[in-house]
This record gives sequence, C-alpha cells and structure tokens, in this order.
Amino acid sequence: MRPHIMPKPIRIVASPALSGPPRVCTSVFGIVGLCACAVALLGSGAPASAQQTAAPGLPAAGLGTAPRSGDPKVDAGRPVQRPADPLIAIIEGRLIYLSQLGRAAQALPENLRGLPFDTLYPVLLDRIVDHEALVTMARRQGLENRPDVQQEIQAATDRILEGAYLSQEANPKVTEAAILARYNRQFANRPAAEEVRARHILVTSEGEARKVLEDLRNGADFATVARVISKDPDGSKGGDLGFFRREQVWPSFADVAFSLPPGQVAPNPVKNEFGWHIIKVEEKRLVAPPSYAEVHDQLQQELLAAAVVQSVDKARSQLTIRRFNLDGSTLDTGPKLKIGGSDAPPSE
Repeated sequence: MRPHIMPKPIRIVASPALSGPPRVCTSVFGIVGLCACAVALLGSGAPASAQQTAAPGLPAAGLGTAPRSGDPKVDAGRPVQRPADPLIAIIEGRLIYLSQLGRAAQALPENLRGLPFDTLYPVLLDRIVDHEALVTMARRQGLENRPDVQQEIQAATDRILEGAYLSQEANPKVTEAAILARYNRQFANRPAAEEVRARHILVTSEGEARKVLEDLRNGADFATVARVISKDPDGSKGGDLGFFRREQVWPSFADVAFSLPPGQVAPNPVKNEFGWHIIKVEEKRLVAPPSYAEVHDQLQQELLAAAVVQSVDKARSQLTIRRFNLDGSTLDTGPKLKIGGSDAPPSE
C-alpha cells in the first residue's frame, strides 16, 4: 500500500450462484468432455471461423424437466416425446432430454459454444452418454454408499441449497428501481469533483526533506530526484501518483495538494507516519459524476452484496446457534441449546 494513499474499502462480490440457478459441471463435461469435444470438433473439419451465434433449437440450461434416478423406464422402441423438450436418448431406461444437452453446452468454452448446432449435437450427446455410463457403473458398484462419496454428495447438495436460498431471498431485492434509487442517492445532482495529479518524494527525516526542497529550488528535476531517493514505490515513476480525489489521500496530504496551483512545489514537507513528503502538483481537473450506465453493474453488485448479508442475518436470527473454542469452552454468550439434557458441546 502506498503510504500516502488511504486504503480503499473492501468490496464484497456476490457469488455467481446468485445470478441464476446453480449449474453443476460434472467431471466428464469439465475435463474429459471438453478435451474430447475439442478434438472431435477439430476432427470433423469444422472451420475456426464458424458461426458465433448460438445454434437454434438448443435450449438454455434448466429448460424442461428431465427425470432423475427412479423414474419409470420407457420402451426404447416407443420413446415418449415432449414437444418443448424432446427425448434424445435412453440409457439403461434412463430418459435424456434436450435440456440436459443445453446444460452440457454451457460447460463448453465460449469459442466452441458458438459452433453450429448440427456440429455440436452429436459430440455433446456422446458426452452425455459418457457421463451417464460412468454414473450408472458407479451406482452398480454402490459407490454412492461410500462415506467419502456421501460427504461429497452432501456438500454439493448444501452448496446448491445455499445458492437457491440466496437466489430466492436476495435477488428479488436487486431491482432496476432499487439500482436507480441508489444511483440517485450517490451520484445524481452531485457537482463535478475536483481531481489533482501530483508527484511526491518520500524521505525519512525533515532534514533530508529540507535538503531536497533546496535542491529543487536550485533547479533539480523533481521526477529525477524522486527516482533516485524516494522511499515510496512510486519513486520509480518519478513520484507520479496520477489523478486522485481529496478523500483518496491522507487529509494533510490533500490539504496541500488541493491548495497548490499546477506546476508548483509545496514550500514545506508534509509529515505522516511513513515519513516526510515533498509534493508537486502537475494538473487539476473537474470530473462530472458517472452516468447511470457507467455505474449500473457496480451498484447492482453492491445491492446484491447487501441483500446477501441481510439474508444471512435473517437466517441466523431464526436459529439457535452455539459455537465452541477448540478446548470445548463456549465461544458465544447467546442462547444455549440443550443437547441430551446438558449444555455440553456436541461430541464427534
């Protein structure tokens, strides 16, 4: 962190799971499938300049409802068709619908995703067959009953449920009206902000700073001196800080920088906890507030982050929670949960 610059507030970015239904990328689609798909497409002679628009007829992930394990089997000679979500394969009695192909397509790299549907369809269908074959064999061997696999299944289920809950609770709060209201509060009708572009030289003592000021008055070049003696990382750039606003730098530094006309060096050094600063102002400008379009996505993320925090707080407020230190002592002073008639922490 540059010693003269105030630290910026931490920005919370919401999980991608909040932007829509959770999407699970299996190992076949994520690793083997992607490699095999790329090889198959190259081998098919598909040109690198293939169409970049999504192929017609390929539904977005999540369309339709494909039956999962335990569904009734269908005679392979008389498959049941769904107009909105056609049946595309039957694997050991398991029905595979076009919507599942759409989910597999979304796991592809963007450059492959734009290839024509006729090119993608047989390759993606093979990847689904590969995936179902592996899952079927794993079930036949009872792998879903292994403790480590059960833990992974439970963890995946928990992640999906967490995303679904946050999507349901937080997303509805992030409306265009809410984003616009936040913009109006923060930016609308705000006057243009003054920004200063300045250079500085950081030294460790007042005596050294006074000597630098004397050298500058005698004709020394500010940027050259900064490169040679400044203790700040910006010294390598001639002490150039670029443009900044008053609230982005230390108050004492800002008072001097915003009071000087362009081209002048401050007559006295400024001291803070990192040392003594010699300041030169290069330029000043007025910057109008950003437009709604320019900050729309940023405000959307800020609102979503706040909605997530509210959802978490709401969920925690409806539960009895006890936490423990590693030695078993109680970490919280909140409500106690009776476990087996005692307040003892749960055993392994």
